Amino acid sequence: MFDPIALCLFWLPFAVFVYHWVLFPGLLWLFGRIRPRRLRCTFPPDTLSVSLVMAVHNEEPIIAQKVKNCLELDYPPDKVEILIGSDNSTDRTEEIIRSFNDPRIRLFHYEPQAGKTVVQNRLLQEADGDVVLCTDADSLLTPKSLRLMLEHMRDPGVAVVNPRYRRINDDGSPAESIYDRWETKVKELEGRIGALVGCNAYANMVRRSEAGPIPDYINLDDFYLGIRPFRNGLDVVCEPRALVVTRAESEAIEFRRKARISSGNLQALLHFRDLLLPRYGRKAWVYFSHKVLRMVIPFLLLAMLVGSALKAAYPFFLVLLLLQAVTYVTTPLVFVVKGRLRRLFAVQYYLLMNTALVVGYWRHFFRPEKYWKKTPRAGAASG
Repeated sequence: MFDPIALCLFWLPFAVFVYHWVLFPGLLWLFGRIRPRRLRCTFPPDTLSVSLVMAVHNEEPIIAQKVKNCLELDYPPDKVEILIGSDNSTDRTEEIIRSFNDPRIRLFHYEPQAGKTVVQNRLLQEADGDVVLCTDADSLLTPKSLRLMLEHMRDPGVAVVNPRYRRINDDGSPAESIYDRWETKVKELEGRIGALVGCNAYANMVRRSEAGPIPDYINLDDFYLGIRPFRNGLDVVCEPRALVVTRAESEAIEFRRKARISSGNLQALLHFRDLLLPRYGRKAWVYFSHKVLRMVIPFLLLAMLVGSALKAAYPFFLVLLLLQAVTYVTTPLVFVVKGRLRRLFAVQYYLLMNTALVVGYWRHFFRPEKYWKKTPRAGAASG
């Protein structure tokens, strides 16, 4: 018998959920095998100049390690400049940067504090490189990463290159969740067809001709820099051999970070809503399947919970309701569970991150931030 409640509140949301998590990556893999993007290099290696751009604010504990990491990247020194914009830092950040006394480093002090987007815009205007690598103070690149990413920039059809990223614990062990691994793989598959969406902020390489000013009200500057050339018809790719490492934070700090990213994603979705039009072809499909569906997942989960509750008279839905209830009730344990036991709470962690998305939506509409504030952190990653 046709049951409209079960269909609308459970099976349809479940089908969308399965498409987003399973079918979409499978189709990406298939398209990448049938019609992969071919690299078309038009000039020799080591000819492009690079501007490393970094906006900082009170980064005293980690800035020395970051600057040292930038200086040690494997690329001809005369082709690299490092632009650091201090957003009215009040600690020893600027003193530490000056202590390196390296001609490749250009330090700019800005006041009053204006936020990362404004500072980055000012730095982009100062950049002289053929390409720009926007990076964060708390992330470290492996020495070969810069050269590997620049290989793609020898193809004039490529506008943006993103490396693979890895989050690590204090002891250096990997800290990726199941979702992190899924996200990393999906971005790699998207990059194979030149349609990567959602560049990470840890290290984002953009052709300078495409790195125009970012509107001051935009919170996710990395997403904006990656999606604008994407909309302009240029390709955005991933270089999985290049690696950027960043420190994993506590669940509480990660929750706050996800909420802020969620607010920025909603802002970007509204700004780039025309990307959903059919004229953008495969890029519209990727944008919808990855980013748009990701943003509605919390509401799909809620619909499945309500649908299970309304049909709990049936044993199948009763079991599903009990499983969901146990998951919801035990989700707060994510904040206290440590070590290997955390693997047993992968579903609860996923639910927590979806809760952060909803918090981000609420903040976007009711508590918008004047400018993007950094999330507190313990220190930089060890390279």
